[in-house]
Amino acid sequence: MENQLLNYLVKYSDEIRARLIKILEVFGILFGIFVIFRLQYISLLGYRFMFLYPDPYDNIGAQILFLLKAHTLTTDTTLLVLKPVDGVMADFYTCMAIALIISMPVIIYEVSKFIDPALKTSEKEMLRSIILPASLLFFAGAFVGIYFIAPILFKIFASFDIGVGADVTMGISSFVSFMFMYTIAFGLSFEIPVFMVGLSRFGIVTADTWKKNWRYAVIGSLVYGMIFSPGVTGFTMVVIAIPMIALYFAGIHFAINAEKKFEEDQAYSNSADQ
Repeated sequence: MENQLLNYLVKYSDEIRARLIKILEVFGILFGIFVIFRLQYISLLGYRFMFLYPDPYDNIGAQILFLLKAHTLTTDTTLLVLKPVDGVMADFYTCMAIALIISMPVIIYEVSKFIDPALKTSEKEMLRSIILPASLLFFAGAFVGIYFIAPILFKIFASFDIGVGADVTMGISSFVSFMFMYTIAFGLSFEIPVFMVGLSRFGIVTADTWKKNWRYAVIGSLVYGMIFSPGVTGFTMVVIAIPMIALYFAGIHFAINAEKKFEEDQAYSNSADQ
């Protein structure tokens, strides 16, 4: 198995490298823009226009970090720079995370183009049809994680700090790394329906299997919520798990339709062979 995988990677190494270069080009351009420029408004003829202004110190990453701090942290929380390079690294990590999130449609597209030659025509059409939903679901998950869940988490963290008589402080590097690891993980969790539909559409997992194993999905969602809300109340764990459970049941519905499509394609293929 390992030799087969190695031979496969060697055989398609040029294409893999080409796909990675395209992904890195988009990611690099976005990262460079976020590091070098900041967003600034200008008033002209009574209207306000947004434009990019060179400023590597108060760049887009710093602006986004400021907005995240204001939205997610309580007013009495202080971010600390514990090492001389903490501010720089926090800024760079923010730019990298935002560039990665925005680049996700390109990543999904390039991965789909890589496996495209190995698929049948109907499978290619299905793969193309899920690129947009997969991208939108990732953005939706990231948005829900940042806008709704993160403020609840940090409010609970602050309440525990105050409860034990401690000042509410946090290292800026810890804040950024936790925030964006959590956000990207939340975005990926929203890909559950796409994953389910893909497996059912290719005939790998039946919709009936998804139905029978819903209890495992609920437990898995709760475990996932527990991992990404360590040390806090069960309420927060449930808040994180609820969207995943809802998406799983939505995935069952779409998997049923995908399975019907797979059976129709199989019947058509068999009749054509005869």
